[in-house]
Amino acid sequence: MSFDAVLTQLLMGLTVGVNLVLVATGLTLVFGMMGVINFAHSALFMLGAYVGLAVAARGGFWLGLLLAPPAIGLLGAALERWLLRPLRERYPLSHLLPLLLTFGLSLFFEGSAKVIWGPDILSLDKPRWLGGAVTLGPITFPSYWLFALAAAAVLAALVALVVERTSLGLSIRAATQDPMMAAVLGVNVQRLNTLVFALGSGLAAAAGVILGAMTSLSPQMGAGVVLDAFIAIVIGGLGSFTGAIVGSLLLGQVQSFGVALLPAFHTPLVFLVMAVVLVLRPSGLFGSPERR
Repeated sequence: MSFDAVLTQLLMGLTVGVNLVLVATGLTLVFGMMGVINFAHSALFMLGAYVGLAVAARGGFWLGLLLAPPAIGLLGAALERWLLRPLRERYPLSHLLPLLLTFGLSLFFEGSAKVIWGPDILSLDKPRWLGGAVTLGPITFPSYWLFALAAAAVLAALVALVVERTSLGLSIRAATQDPMMAAVLGVNVQRLNTLVFALGSGLAAAAGVILGAMTSLSPQMGAGVVLDAFIAIVIGGLGSFTGAIVGSLLLGQVQSFGVALLPAFHTPLVFLVMAVVLVLRPSGLFGSPERR
């Protein structure tokens, strides 16, 4: 592989990785605070893309990208407040029931999308001026891919800034480490759960719009992306915000170079990397062995 080809694959892997960060951070924050593996995340990713499509048909791509994340964030907040929280309060020791609830919600939203938008593959038109390519030294790269890389990187950096540098982020990190102790110290953990669920849903929706314009839209579009996000947080360590970022970026490179070098083996290669990490470090790269 030539040096130019290596640079191209690095950029492609970085683009995929930073968009995975948007999906994986929401998953890992919800798991870290609530101990819930949110299977509905794939549907929220998909709904974000479709809401972006519906808004873009009337107001353009940028309005769709602007409005889809808060709309799906509000939906996520409602799901946590009115469905997930009552279930967890009634059955506080059950991890299976919340998982089944989110899995059922995923199927419900997927079926609803088929009824509203139909089962056919749709296209989300990107801005015309992002339809070409940009020459970066020795390589040529699609303009929209560069935009997707920059937009996802900015959003991921903002989330990292909030989590690591603000009082809200301190509360989130405290509740992630020990929800009961955080509640004793005055943190409203229930309200924080709703906020984090909404934040994760909004990030998934943003990724849905950005990636939807790169590929295509279908009711099943979220399954593959969220599976990759699950693999990324397992590699990084369940519940670790830093691990979600590192795992996503690593997985993006594995997928990019796997497609280029081992096209027939790139899917098993992702699981092989996860298996190797778990054999060497069962808690993930940044996970805590003592994690509940």
